Amino acid sequence: MKLTLLLSGIVAATTMAACAPEGKDQRADFGPVNDLRPLFDLPPVADAPCQPIAELCNGVDDDCDGLIDDADPDIEAATVNNVDHCGACDMKCEAPNLVRSACRMGLCRVAMCTPDFSDYNGDYADGCESNCTLSNGATEACDNADNDCDGTTDEGFDLQVDDQNCGTCGETCEAVPGGNTGCSLGACVLSQCDAGLVDANADLSDGCEYACVLRATELIREFCNGLDDDCDRSIDEAADLKLPAEDFCGQTGVCAYECGEDADCGDPGLRCNGGHVCVDVSGLGLGASCVDDAECQAIHGGLACVTTMGQDGVPLRSCVERRHEPICDAGAGFRCVRSPHVSTGNELARCDGLDNDCDGDIDEDFVAALFVDGVRRQTPRTCAVGEGACRGLGAIRCTDDGLGTVCDAVELEPEGDRDENCDGRDDDCDGQLDEDFVDAVVRVGAVDVFAYEASRPGANNVTPGLDLVPDDGVDAYIETRACSRAGTLPWANVSAAEAQDACAAAGGRLCTRDEWTAACAGAAANAYPYGRDYNAQTCNGGAFDTDRLAAGNQDHALAGGTLVGCRAQGIYDLSGNLKEWTDDVVDGLRVVRGGGYESNVPAGLTCSAVNDLKPDELRSSTLGFRCCRGQ
Repeated sequence: MKLTLLLSGIVAATTMAACAPEGKDQRADFGPVNDLRPLFDLPPVADAPCQPIAELCNGVDDDCDGLIDDADPDIEAATVNNVDHCGACDMKCEAPNLVRSACRMGLCRVAMCTPDFSDYNGDYADGCESNCTLSNGATEACDNADNDCDGTTDEGFDLQVDDQNCGTCGETCEAVPGGNTGCSLGACVLSQCDAGLVDANADLSDGCEYACVLRATELIREFCNGLDDDCDRSIDEAADLKLPAEDFCGQTGVCAYECGEDADCGDPGLRCNGGHVCVDVSGLGLGASCVDDAECQAIHGGLACVTTMGQDGVPLRSCVERRHEPICDAGAGFRCVRSPHVSTGNELARCDGLDNDCDGDIDEDFVAALFVDGVRRQTPRTCAVGEGACRGLGAIRCTDDGLGTVCDAVELEPEGDRDENCDGRDDDCDGQLDEDFVDAVVRVGAVDVFAYEASRPGANNVTPGLDLVPDDGVDAYIETRACSRAGTLPWANVSAAEAQDACAAAGGRLCTRDEWTAACAGAAANAYPYGRDYNAQTCNGGAFDTDRLAAGNQDHALAGGTLVGCRAQGIYDLSGNLKEWTDDVVDGLRVVRGGGYESNVPAGLTCSAVNDLKPDELRSSTLGFRCCRGQ
């Protein structure tokens, strides 16, 4: 019996040793090894199969899949809420200052802290990291304490700009007299002054202590007005002043710089200051009290008297260095102080060749009288004195007393005591033109007829004469007379009225049609001035070639008497050369006689040609005139 029980125990022990714990078939033995009880031994191939259970962290393949513990994906169920195996086998939840840990979803959590410790940051790794005690309702205050126990003290407070905690907690920036303060860079500073007040001494304790209206701008700190524009307790200080235009005092005429360097002053006791004024090297007179510039310049010419304002606001007048540029004289504004030797003023009624008002212009009130082109000043206005050949030319200039203008021309000496030339010149300077000239005339009946076609004074065989004074606005025929001379080109391009005036100036008139015909035909009543029959080569008609050496037929007016055969009774060119105005008018048109150098029809060149009528205003290079005197 005892033996039987012993064998049974051995069999049971060996049987259990052959099976995996927890779920293996308890009948399984050691396979081919015979049991002690042959009656119950199974064949070696009939060992019981593995029976799976949930995988555990125990080093055994609990679920019979050939994988053990963490190598088995099925281990998750055993590590989700296990503080000894949290998230993985053997991952035990342990951290400082904890009474108890917990595992939730594979992550270690704080379950209970050691007394006086807290977990504020929610980080399990450092456990209950703080032994801080919440204060101020867990709201952070500026008190050098960690009120919300987050490990940071006084966060959210910028001691550099916080008006209630400036530099340190509890330091408040309070109001000051006349203004308010604010926090900047950790210190209380003046932030704003009341209207009309400024902080001039930078002392916070007395606040905005200076009553002043700020007028300065970013670019201009001081204006010349006798006021403290930038509220710095100084008035009209030169370094900050807004200066007027550069040429305010002028740089021309009497206002030119007095010096550019010391040598220009011509005295070793003088120097040229930055204002281009010669001043005393020793500073003579500077700071002396004064009433006006004259008082300072009595000490030295390089000084000026100006007003400044003291710190107490009391005006002070004292001598300072004179400068070429504007000087600020407090409430009087900017002014220019000249040398006592210089007199300036406007140009009104002053004609002296000086720029007296320093504006760059000279004698501007007389510019129209002095210059043809006015303000451009490039063409002086010319003038003349005397008559005829004595006429002297010059230019308008200022009078010596500077009160007006005068012509600087000088009258010339006369060329002779008679005016015998028909040249449009008053040769004897008596105010009359050519009064002693004797025209060549021929007496025909009771009338003196010009022996030659009328010509201008000064004409010759090359030029028909010119307007003697072309810019005086007077036509040449009015200011000159008609002349009867041999060898001069006749006066063409003349209207009937102009011809009448020119004859009148010579003491005559236009010949009538009958007077003209009588002079041409003579007592024999010839058809042409040279006879009864037409001859193309006797007079300068259209068929006459004035230059036989040139190709073609050349036609132009010839000097009077050139064709000596073209005459009647000693009167030349009554046929051809120029047609001639007469004094007769038919149906509003004036009778013209004689034909011209372009007349090609012989009948038009006769002494009695009819139907040649022209309007009085006509001017033509083929049309001239001759004069008659008498009756």
